[in-house]
Amino acid sequence: MVIAAVVIETVPGAALRVAERLSRVPDLELQGEADDRRLAAVWTASTSEALEAAAAALLEADDEVLGIHPTFVARDDEVVAQ
Repeated sequence: MVIAAVVIETVPGAALRVAERLSRVPDLELQGEADDRRLAAVWTASTSEALEAAAAALLEADDEVLGIHPTFVARDDEVVAQ
């Protein structure tokens, strides 16, 4: 699993509207309070390619989202012994 902390940049004044829409995005959890242009989130996916595809789809689908900027990306490769 890939875990990414991201800052989602929106057009000025759109952060709350975008946050409402993002609340329905699977595997994306908003963090903290929004200012008028930026949202902090944690996004998870099975692979880095899946995460990149989801970010690209969000950018394509939402005209009020200007950018998705990762601040931290990690892979959880923990294997549980049986």
